[in-house]
Amino acid sequence: MDRRTACLAQASACREQAEADPANRDYWVDQSIQWLERAAESCGHVAVSYETRRESARTAGVTPRGSST
Repeated sequence: MDRRTACLAQASACREQAEADPANRDYWVDQSIQWLERAAESCGHVAVSYETRRESARTAGVTPRGSST
């Protein structure tokens, strides 16, 4: 496994930890970002985007289509 792939794998593990540990979510997201930056440094220019927050339509205050509520 090359350095970039290892860094991306570690970033992924940190994102999973962020979802599993809401009390320390900010810490794990920061760690993930640092690993993504290391991955970018190892190979030059890379742009990576990842959304860690999952909200259902109900929690986001959006009424799904076809719903009368």
